[in-house]
Amino acid sequence: MRGTHHIEVKNRDAVFKFDLQRNITIVRGDSGTGKTTLFDMIADYTRLHDASGVNISCDKPCVALIDLDWQHQLESISDSIVFIDEGAEYLKTKEFARIIKGTDNYYVIFNRESLHELPYSVEEIYEIKASGKYHSFKRMFKSSGKHLYYRGKAGSKLNFDTLLTEDSRSGYQFYQHYFQGSGIECFTSASNSAIFKWLLEHEDKKVFVIADGAAFGSEIDRIMKMRSFMNIRLCLPESFEWLILKSGLIKAEHIEEVMNNPAAYIECSDYFSWENFFEHYLIDCTVNTPFQYAKKEINQVYLTGANAEKIIVEIYTK
Repeated sequence: MRGTHHIEVKNRDAVFKFDLQRNITIVRGDSGTGKTTLFDMIADYTRLHDASGVNISCDKPCVALIDLDWQHQLESISDSIVFIDEGAEYLKTKEFARIIKGTDNYYVIFNRESLHELPYSVEEIYEIKASGKYHSFKRMFKSSGKHLYYRGKAGSKLNFDTLLTEDSRSGYQFYQHYFQGSGIECFTSASNSAIFKWLLEHEDKKVFVIADGAAFGSEIDRIMKMRSFMNIRLCLPESFEWLILKSGLIKAEHIEEVMNNPAAYIECSDYFSWENFFEHYLIDCTVNTPFQYAKKEINQVYLTGANAEKIIVEIYTK
């Protein structure tokens, strides 16, 4: 499955309208916000169809995962939007992540806790907003310009002395070169999940964190809640390869359309998370060109002054 899908779920008491554009969407919120109501409506429709009194409008089948033997139920579901209620213990397991990876379904997961085995985007974490019987999804985390995420109101500019990225290869090499001689030290945590521990161990530093927003959803909560967060700026573009593709350096057919509407081009059964797509897409777009890209080692052409400035301007301005 690919693309953006509009869904309307309604009965005589409630109406829910929302759009989905990635394979994993997280819906959070306290009790009474509508999560259970929405899931129960879809579960009733899954069991009883039209006799449920629920009407679902969508270009794809919408199904609630309700069997205790959830693996068996998933085997019969394809090219559908699957809704999973909070409290399902299997959501936290590597087994669940392994099974849904490679399926051609979208998943809407109602859950208040972070799910560290799943690579979901910071942009696909929602809460439900209600106006009378009408309900919609609202993003829980919104970025300001330069893909920066703040706790509460945007803070003042941070004069950071440290840059931390989860990228341990080409992205890290790029930042090291760009900030060489600036007095800013560059480090890599080697993974999104290790950023939190690194920050705990370096609370004395003023840190500019750059991570892949496409897979950072499970990490953002605990980092924003750190007592030292005032000394952190959290920058979450989709990925380092996305920055290159957005820079205008790469000339390829349809690249503007792909970058403006990636959901239309990213098949979820091929790419569990969008940063994987952008890496492969950049490699394909640059093969046998001066800008040929490899994750293992950065091409020197990206490090030249003018080119480097075009790449980094999306997230950082001197």
